[in-house]
Amino acid sequence: MKLVAGIDIGNSTTEIVISNGAEPIAWDRRPTRGIKGSEASVKAALSLLQNIEREHNLIATQVSVAPWNPVETLTSTIHEPLPNTGKLQIIKTAHQSVVGDGWVVGNPWLITEAVKSNESAIAIVPSGTGYDIAANIINQAIAQGAQITGVVVADDEAVLIAKRVTKNLPVVDGADTATALRARKLFLEVRPQSTTVQAATDIWALRAALELTEDEATPLSEIVRWVRNDRTVLIGLFADTKSSIEIQNGFVTWRDYTKLDLFDAVSQMSNSQIGDITQLNIPDAVLTSDVWAFDITKVLAERGLRQVGHTRDLAIAQLAASSIETPNDLSEIFGVPVVVAQSEAQAAKLGAHSTPGLALDAAVLDIGGGTIDLISTVELSAAGAGELLTAAVAFALDTSRGAADWIKRGPAQRLESPHLLLAEDGSKAFTEESKPYPASAMGSLIAPGPAGYLTFGQNLQPAEWRIMRQALKQAAIGANVARLIRSIAGNGNAGPSLNLVVVGGPAADDELIPILSQVMGITAIGRGNVAGKLGHRYAVAYGLSQL
Repeated sequence: MKLVAGIDIGNSTTEIVISNGAEPIAWDRRPTRGIKGSEASVKAALSLLQNIEREHNLIATQVSVAPWNPVETLTSTIHEPLPNTGKLQIIKTAHQSVVGDGWVVGNPWLITEAVKSNESAIAIVPSGTGYDIAANIINQAIAQGAQITGVVVADDEAVLIAKRVTKNLPVVDGADTATALRARKLFLEVRPQSTTVQAATDIWALRAALELTEDEATPLSEIVRWVRNDRTVLIGLFADTKSSIEIQNGFVTWRDYTKLDLFDAVSQMSNSQIGDITQLNIPDAVLTSDVWAFDITKVLAERGLRQVGHTRDLAIAQLAASSIETPNDLSEIFGVPVVVAQSEAQAAKLGAHSTPGLALDAAVLDIGGGTIDLISTVELSAAGAGELLTAAVAFALDTSRGAADWIKRGPAQRLESPHLLLAEDGSKAFTEESKPYPASAMGSLIAPGPAGYLTFGQNLQPAEWRIMRQALKQAAIGANVARLIRSIAGNGNAGPSLNLVVVGGPAADDELIPILSQVMGITAIGRGNVAGKLGHRYAVAYGLSQL
């Protein structure tokens, strides 16, 4: 009896199917160890194969694997370069732990030096000063009659200083104090949480406050555009014209060899095709066969859940330009002959087409952890799949990727009280008496995890989480599938009409099928049932066993 083990080492999961001819007789899966195709991943696959053989009392006589193209998935925050605003300059500050409500103008005063009592001054507290010392110095200056109008702090100490200062002053921290000290005059505006600046977005009020000449006021329209969504603004008027600060965000190289800053490239990726980007540099140049990225904050802002600023929080996936070289000693490692398939997509097609009732012309959509493969008249592989969604959810919720991998899967409930749960549709249910929740979980969202429940989203409503979750699924996977279909059509050509069978781990997501059904070019869609018994998983592994 010839038993062939198809081993699919994926970016996140390793799946193995042992078949006797067309009949799968044993199968199992476990998380991939290390990078796909690495020595660690191969040894882990061997261990899984041996476990299957022991459990089912059989021995595989041949192993079949596919070429290994690893995908790197990451998140990155990049910044829009500050505009060139002449003698006026927007100075960096934090926007979270600030104190005050109003705007002030004054000359920069370094608190370690003497203050001029006859002019308005904004206290500058350099890094390492300490909030107690800074507050004492400011209080002494106020007591001596100095006209202190505001405080600019380098360290995260705005609230601590404000509570110790005897005068009600606007205070900001996280500031570029070195730049602030070089200014002739400073304008500082602070507004409460959930509000935005007022005077800084009023050109005439801003010009009057800083007493600007006609020429000096020219850049004000650009400044107003830049700060309109901020709650804290610090503007300096300098003696000399300042050039915009160059920000190193990294860049991408397109197929036609043009280079574009990553900040600008992300918006163009939404209309790109597979393979349009050949190199990603953040900060080291990496040759790639495909890149997919989207702005997490922008996706959520379009649903009213975030506010767009001058940063982009990217979820990025890049597919290696070439596969990891298959070790020559694979046969020695597994102890049986090893066959390397032509491609992973070829195996996925063979496995998916074993689904009962499937149309002969059905295209295969294999959604894995790192890539999405579309196999119809051609085979295309796109970077970005389940792991990209996990990374985006982890970033949006400020949680670990391990937790996000479970949280992303579906609905959550909010623990309103020790005995009451609020669902995403507004309905309520009682908690199980056998499943007590700790007091720390009150007000949190709760989702099923690998060992009980996971808590997250302390300030998030269940309905908000539903909108956020489905928006990120659309951006990470739905838009990426649309890119695959667009790539088949080519530039200027009408897109295909596809009947799709979906396989891979993420196919279990009940929200994903409706999202994909709305993608232009898909006429019919359903999940695979590999070999009529394996469900939507194991398409590649079973296909490999049949090769």
